[in-house]
Amino acid sequence: MSGLAFTNIGILSNSSATFQTVLQRGGPVTMLLSWNIVAGFMLCVAFSLSEICSFYPLSGGLYYWTYELLHAHPRGKQYAPVLAFTVGWIYAMANVISISATNVTVALSIGTILRILWDRVLDKYALMMITLSVTIVQGFINSRGMNALTFMNKLNVFWSCAGLFVIVVMLSVWAPHQSATWVFTHYENETGFDHPAYVFLLAMIGAAYSLFGCDSAACVNEETVDADIASPLAMTMSIAVSWFVGLIFLIVLLFSIQDINTILHSSFDMPVAQLLWDAVGFWGTLGFLLLIVVCQFCTGATTITVASRQIYALARDGAIPMSSYLCALDYQKLPSNAILCTVILASIVVLPFPLSENLFETIISATTITIHLAYAIVFACRLIAPRPIKGRFSLGTWSLPVTCISLIWTVFAVFAFMMPTSWPMRVDSANFSSVGLLIVVGSTVAFWLGWGRYHYTGPRASSDDI
Repeated sequence: MSGLAFTNIGILSNSSATFQTVLQRGGPVTMLLSWNIVAGFMLCVAFSLSEICSFYPLSGGLYYWTYELLHAHPRGKQYAPVLAFTVGWIYAMANVISISATNVTVALSIGTILRILWDRVLDKYALMMITLSVTIVQGFINSRGMNALTFMNKLNVFWSCAGLFVIVVMLSVWAPHQSATWVFTHYENETGFDHPAYVFLLAMIGAAYSLFGCDSAACVNEETVDADIASPLAMTMSIAVSWFVGLIFLIVLLFSIQDINTILHSSFDMPVAQLLWDAVGFWGTLGFLLLIVVCQFCTGATTITVASRQIYALARDGAIPMSSYLCALDYQKLPSNAILCTVILASIVVLPFPLSENLFETIISATTITIHLAYAIVFACRLIAPRPIKGRFSLGTWSLPVTCISLIWTVFAVFAFMMPTSWPMRVDSANFSSVGLLIVVGSTVAFWLGWGRYHYTGPRASSDDI
């Protein structure tokens, strides 16, 4: 359970993928400060979601929780179907976008490996094809059963922890180090914006992207013994462990920077590899990149599991066209058609990758924005629920303030991460995450008006078919 959540978060690989981006937006001091502040907010999010999960230990997660919270409200009952439909669609699309962001990281790491091994530079079309290939392989693994995915989750937890230990030892022993003063006070700004507060806001995307995903533990509630306590503990522990692991990882990386300018302007597809190259050379860099490839591949496969189960749940409840096809189970009782749909959608998101130098950062922002929007709707519903939400995992008197903090943070994140990220603004470096959000919200509204309001009345009784 905790392995699923930890794998879906993908802390080492996601923080590596955004390392250069955050370094450009305030340098080491902003990176560490934003990491700890955002982690505190995300822990509040995990606590709030865990409390709801304990009261409603259903496999639908955010989607089912929204419906149940509103359905219990005398005046909110009529809005339960439309908001559950909205959260279900937004959450499904957020995970689809997340698959694309994760697999682009795999492609960038593979491109960097080819660069250091044979000095071969891949263009964006080649990187796009690698991303599509990785997505297809992950979809195939998902269609083969849960045993392979269980093994991959365990492998990722072990690989991440063992890899972190090796990296920390390797950089601590062999790499020359920066001073503590430099690591904890140096400020770097290549955004073009002058105000430090705005630059800090832009830097928060790295931590927010790296630390979401704890709610994936709720996707298998009905397959979990004592889910009303096991799932909430897995959700909170995954964020707490990720906070600590990510902080250690970032501090070690920052102390090991030899020349910050080479990282900021690296020609490697995965710029953080430049840090390892400068600090420990060829073999250390190669080992680090292989670690990232394995971790991100496992994370992407797990996210396909989460997204496909969400699409299956929506189809089972009549919330999506072609419902009978998408909710069909194969001979292994797996939603293979929903898995295929997930792979196709994730591939479509990747197709524009060669068109913009800034599209990877846009995909990351769009992922973070859409998932936080889904969180925000759930927290708003939680606050208007007419009865106390108190399962075996309860925050007690802290429930209301923690939920309020979670709602304020998620709403703030939705708007903050759509802001321009560089100045002067140009088409090839613009932040198009707002366009991605518009597409997600627009398609959700369109499907509700054209399909949902005629066919969808709310989640049906949950089953353990899968």
